[in-house]
Amino acid sequence: MKKVTLIIATISLITFASCKDKEEVTKETVIIEKEAAAPAEEEGDGTSLSISNDGVEFSTKDGDNKVEVEIDDKKK
Repeated sequence: MKKVTLIIATISLITFASCKDKEEVTKETVIIEKEAAAPAEEEGDGTSLSISNDGVEFSTKDGDNKVEVEIDDKKK
């Protein structure tokens, strides 16, 4: 009889301990959005060459001097 009482008391104690209110740990993620500045579309110094079915386009820029040459395949 003592063993049965001891087993029932142990089961009651374990049940009581397991039903305790548990603190829920919540992690909040904070997202900070920052707008990036649009890159300036400056036309820098350099040379470009474009070749297509319509012809060839060549342009170069050096400081304030800018040269553009376009060669068409079309006869005028």
